[in-house]
Amino acid sequence: MRWALALASAALVATAAPAASAATAAHTAVHPVKLTHATRGTLHRAGTVNLRAIAAADAKRAKRAPTVSTPRHAAPLRKLPSATSAAHAARTSAPAVSGRAKGLTPITGQNVSGEHGFNGLTSSNNAAANPAIGDVTPPDQGLAVGPSPAGPAIVEFVNMSLNIYSASGKTLLGAIPAYQVFGLAPDAFLSDPRAYWDPQSHHWFLTMFTFGPNSVDNVQYIALSQTTNPFGAYTIYAISTNDPSATGCPCLGDFDQIGSDANGFYIATNEFSFATPAYNGAYIYAVSRLNLIKNAEGAGPVPAVFLYKVPLIDPFGSYHVSPASVPQGAAAPGTEYFVESNGNLPYDGSTFGSGLEVFNLNHTALLNSNAPPHFNATGLNTEPYSQPLNVPQKNGPNPLGSSVGEPVAALQTDFNAVQEVTYAGGLLYAELNTGFNFKSGFNSGVAWFVLHPSHPASLTSFSVKLVHNGYVLTNQDLLYPVIGVNAHGEGYLSMAVSGPGRFPSAAYVKFKGPHGTTGDVHIAANGANPLDDFSCYPETNSIGASPCRYGDYSMAQAFNGRIYQATEYVAPVPRDPSGNWGTRLWSAPVP
Repeated sequence: MRWALALASAALVATAAPAASAATAAHTAVHPVKLTHATRGTLHRAGTVNLRAIAAADAKRAKRAPTVSTPRHAAPLRKLPSATSAAHAARTSAPAVSGRAKGLTPITGQNVSGEHGFNGLTSSNNAAANPAIGDVTPPDQGLAVGPSPAGPAIVEFVNMSLNIYSASGKTLLGAIPAYQVFGLAPDAFLSDPRAYWDPQSHHWFLTMFTFGPNSVDNVQYIALSQTTNPFGAYTIYAISTNDPSATGCPCLGDFDQIGSDANGFYIATNEFSFATPAYNGAYIYAVSRLNLIKNAEGAGPVPAVFLYKVPLIDPFGSYHVSPASVPQGAAAPGTEYFVESNGNLPYDGSTFGSGLEVFNLNHTALLNSNAPPHFNATGLNTEPYSQPLNVPQKNGPNPLGSSVGEPVAALQTDFNAVQEVTYAGGLLYAELNTGFNFKSGFNSGVAWFVLHPSHPASLTSFSVKLVHNGYVLTNQDLLYPVIGVNAHGEGYLSMAVSGPGRFPSAAYVKFKGPHGTTGDVHIAANGANPLDDFSCYPETNSIGASPCRYGDYSMAQAFNGRIYQATEYVAPVPRDPSGNWGTRLWSAPVP
């Protein structure tokens, strides 16, 4: 999530999108810059926490705490300064698409057999858990699933709270504020929660970053469980992202994404200046996963962390370089992969692009001896993709908007950035949002990719082949896709869906390994109302006029023969006065 105070001067950026078949194409050659060096950073051990103890203490305080009014915080999408933004895109530059014959995927209200779902955290839960911060939007969905003493445990981590559930949806912990997860003050600004259950060690990783006037420093935090129990003790680590020698800094590491292979744990960020428009590129932090776990358990020193900077001369903009993780039962390689789409595409509806860049950290066993792996890059051609338009919602009750004379607002879509990457069976699975033409207007769809990286021929080179790519295009709008697959590449592509005839809802479609998506898009749960929060209206969001902030992620993970999935939607539950976002968590058997 990209945070900004609701009273700040920075503007929420409205997304506009060309169609995938627009008239002008970007012909940038896919030849990324190759890197061979790293900078050694400092990883600080910052303390310990116990989630069960936090939840128990919070429950006692809640019984005697008075109800208080809270502030509100919205989150602009931070985009590359080189890309021109616009509020609207031209809608007539490509042929119309209609009907199954033209590639549209039908949407069905019937779930797959064996699906089970429940409502997760909401804006109301979040505000109650964080009285010093108050309402936050969007939730930035995080999810991890693994074993626990209570049976399968589903960890949900959003802006800015965490809860743990059973497979049936029973609350096993109770919502706790994110600042307590990292041992921080109640007014700490945190963003982009990530949760990861490591199928190799069975330990749990939680990450977020801090920034802003209430933070002593701009910091990337890692909370690592000391045991395999998700409810127990965690060791907290901190990496400063201030980068005082870089342009416009002190800086923050936005869009922090995490990955893991046989040896390392990786965090990829995007370095933005906190106070200026400066953007300094994608930064990747690499640390020995094995040595980090040993230290968390109290059995070794704090390991080294290595920083890799993707140069801004990278043809795709050095932006949103997404690391891969490995699902349960899959062989973890000794190489970590990262996938990047073209971040330089403008937002004014004029251009589409294609191609992906793939980076690797080769021979990551070097991390276990506190030495940096070699960082390399290659590129490949793919199907075209583009920036998606903002997404309409079905009209319905919007009490906050109505109170200031505003109609139901549009939703701000993702840009065409690769979301999550999974390495399974020797293949990389990746996805992104794309615009496409439908009848007289534009829709937001999904582009997906299956890639085969070669075993590196040397420490300084490798290649990647496109196995398959395709689209999920419907007569409605899809937002924030994620592919969740097992060790054989089988599972689901999950997302949110909205449109003129549908409130924001949760959806998924079957994914069959290298063959990609198959069958209809299933609605996991229908939204109950339009999204109606303070980010939707200029009168309630002094950052300025903007579509409703939405997302910024969906999540999915394989565990014990099922794919667990989560995304934002508008749940049929009591709302907060300033917002009504909710989350939907569901699982289905591997198809």
